[in-house]
Amino acid sequence: MTRSEPAALFRRVIQMLQSGDPAAATLLPELEHHPGHAAGWLALGEFLHGAGRHEAASVALGRALKAQNQAGAEHTSGIAAHRLGQCLAALGKRDAAIAAFRLAVRTDPDFAEAWYSLALALQDAQDHHSAIPAYRMALAARPDFPEAAFNLAVSLQEQGRLDDAMDAYALALHLRSASFGRIAQALVSGRAGVLWLDTDALRAHLVGRGAGLPAGLPG
Repeated sequence: MTRSEPAALFRRVIQMLQSGDPAAATLLPELEHHPGHAAGWLALGEFLHGAGRHEAASVALGRALKAQNQAGAEHTSGIAAHRLGQCLAALGKRDAAIAAFRLAVRTDPDFAEAWYSLALALQDAQDHHSAIPAYRMALAARPDFPEAAFNLAVSLQEQGRLDDAMDAYALALHLRSASFGRIAQALVSGRAGVLWLDTDALRAHLVGRGAGLPAGLPG
């Protein structure tokens, strides 16, 4: 293997890691000779992320972002930033994860999954005021995103905006009918809960409400 073949080197290292070959450790220092090979660092980071090795993945993904930025390819760095945010979130580094997710959506405003990850992290921080527009951006980029609709409803409910929350729950049910049980539980367990004793009536109410919604939810 020569230093002029970075793509082949990264592929080989990833294949060895996949197979559990301990000799991969001897090749890892060779990767340092290719700091600008963004595609290789991204591929390695994604593999490590998928393997649950979040600390190592965050290092590789940080290298990918740096290489992309140095190459003037900031507009392509959304995937790396999103993956980095997921790793940081898994490591309990919420503020750093939020910063990475914000970078992802700034570089790719139509990246629905990154908007959703940002919203989830903000919701976890109890910053529902900021989570709500992030969920709406996820739905704007991907209208058939039931998890975004459901969690938008939860944040709206936590803010005491029950009417808007019901619209979002109706959308979530419309997008995924199997979510009714989660919706019924969320309605009674939230800080601003609503008790429906007749679950059939609740389902009918949400179905009817969903049929009356415009394309997309109100702002």
